[in-house]
Amino acid sequence: MRDQAAVTAASDGQLAAIVSWWDTHRREVPWRATRDVYAIWVAEVMSVQTTLSRAVTAWETWMARWPTVEALAAASLSEVLAQWQGLGYPRRARDLHHGARIVSETGWPEPLTRLPGVGPYVAAAVACFAREEPVLPRDVNVNRVLARRFPDGVDIAADPWRSGQALMEFGQRVCRARPACGDCPAPTGCGGPAADVHHPPRRRQAPYPGSFRERRGTVLAGVLAAGRLPRAGTDPEAAASLARDGLIRIEGAWLLSPD
Repeated sequence: MRDQAAVTAASDGQLAAIVSWWDTHRREVPWRATRDVYAIWVAEVMSVQTTLSRAVTAWETWMARWPTVEALAAASLSEVLAQWQGLGYPRRARDLHHGARIVSETGWPEPLTRLPGVGPYVAAAVACFAREEPVLPRDVNVNRVLARRFPDGVDIAADPWRSGQALMEFGQRVCRARPACGDCPAPTGCGGPAADVHHPPRRRQAPYPGSFRERRGTVLAGVLAAGRLPRAGTDPEAAASLARDGLIRIEGAWLLSPD
């Protein structure tokens, strides 16, 4: 049996080295300058399955247009979906809009997972990065770092915000699926990729061109741009799927914007 004090000391030392690396090498992203729950919520939802550069541009534009949750709640769903164009998975925009109206009427729920589209990861990210609570958001990158370097867990309570940011970015940039071990600030004690058995890499998403996602996106963009499209000659399967998700309406011979 390992000495728990020694395990804890080693874990603390490795975390300190990773946080120190992050202090020097971190990427600058605009939402790190705020602790506003709404702003962090939007950033985290946008960042799912979206490149960082695209998420940054979209977040800055979004926050300039709707700087508060009340401002977003007052917008129409059509406006929100149009603003979301280019980010993919428009259900995320629908859920943000619906969630903003809930918050505007009744306040922030506890737990945050009561909001539509908010799962354990986004809820933990908001807790850590907005409220600075010692809750570690566990995405695929953090899970990989934990499996390799902190199999007994890691305590981020001393500095939750910096620790959470550091572990996530360390997993994105250094402790990758194919790790850049030469850049690692704390190589001692790492189990390497062999430790990833319980956290296999996420399967790559199918290419967008030619996919059903593209077909949906084409129909939705057309409806939002014109306000309505004739059903005749429009992809019926994509239109039906969008209608089921509440992203468009089908009335008679027309496909209509959702509101």
